[in-house]
Amino acid sequence: MSDSPPPRVVITGIGLRTPLGADRESSWAALLAGHSGVKWLVPSQWTGLERLAGAPCEPPQRRPFSTGEPVVELALNVAAEAALDAGLGAKECSPERAGLSERTGVVFGSSKGGLHTFARLAEAARSNSRDDHDGFGSEDSSPWLNVWPDAAARAVAAAMDCRGPVLCPVLACATGLAACQRAADLIREGLCDVVYAGSADASLQPAILGSFRRMGVLARPRGDDAADACRPFDRDRCGFVIGEGAACLVFESLEHALARQATWYGEWLAGRMLTDPTGLTQLDPSGASLRRLLRDITRDVPLRPDYINLHGTATIPNDRVESFAVRDLFGSDAKQVSCSSLKGGLGHLLGAAGSVELAATMLALRDQIVPPTVNLLDPDPDFGLDFTPVVSRPRELAVAWKLSLGFGGHLAAACVGRMRGNGDRTHGL
Repeated sequence: MSDSPPPRVVITGIGLRTPLGADRESSWAALLAGHSGVKWLVPSQWTGLERLAGAPCEPPQRRPFSTGEPVVELALNVAAEAALDAGLGAKECSPERAGLSERTGVVFGSSKGGLHTFARLAEAARSNSRDDHDGFGSEDSSPWLNVWPDAAARAVAAAMDCRGPVLCPVLACATGLAACQRAADLIREGLCDVVYAGSADASLQPAILGSFRRMGVLARPRGDDAADACRPFDRDRCGFVIGEGAACLVFESLEHALARQATWYGEWLAGRMLTDPTGLTQLDPSGASLRRLLRDITRDVPLRPDYINLHGTATIPNDRVESFAVRDLFGSDAKQVSCSSLKGGLGHLLGAAGSVELAATMLALRDQIVPPTVNLLDPDPDFGLDFTPVVSRPRELAVAWKLSLGFGGHLAAACVGRMRGNGDRTHGL
């Protein structure tokens, strides 16, 4: 076995679609400005008697991909933007740069697969059931492939002409961050030079919304404006709103990036995952598993982060456990760490949350600014952290963490860093 250290991993491209913007820079600008993409849902998204808030995705300025399944379309659009940002190009966008190598992989999750396709085909099956014994008639069954959780990963691999590993992790709301961690591992293990990693989610479907409503985790606006419904870490917090979106990040070995004179947003320094077995939707009130996860990250990278992008769902137990775990880890220095949750403005993107919020963390490193916690007007005094309420804040950022917590006890944490030198995208320093 070789005694040489594993390859260093950098992030060279980012693609974003969110409720705040149809691409990376428009989404980021709206996040920094403290805007909210939350609005009242329309009947095609929610059929309940009471009004319900949600965060639908911004439509793209152009539609280079059209598959009939929103999750797949989201994945293809953000992957194309990330590839062009990294200077690699997608097969459909730039044929002369297609077919990178057999050492290019894809790790892209969706947590649920194509819910819109499932709903459409299920309705067709019900309509046909009176005339056809199995309920499917002569309809082509191939659209069912878009229902599978790996549909987005397969589509991205085909569009990018990737010949390496194609993986689809499913870890509920930690899916996106887990996908990025596996991408970094593929490079560090020497299996890939480039990996497209991320996740997509389009869950504004009546069945999904109704399930979350019955769980009692969906937020209620203060008044007639839906935009203030989700209030992470606020004394008056009452839950989250479901949003939709996607992110793709291009992970690349530093050696490969330097060889092609690429630029990068920063370096992946460490990633860890653990499980809290307390319950499907509950966290251990003591926060023992989460505290262990954070301690593990500090052992991998013994540097206090300048910024932590928290999961911050605005539910009463999540915000309490997450805040106490961070405060207990850093003790009297806890307030020196800038924190924020993006869910007040973006909504909770479920399977896409981890990758979208990691992308925002990389942009924070690039621009040396902490994005705000939207709608945080009255921070809960018990938490004792700096949550960057309402207004973004310039700050020198060298090391940042991203935390994701998923139903079923999935816990994930990543540590990324600003790496100065040739190719660094950092502005203004």
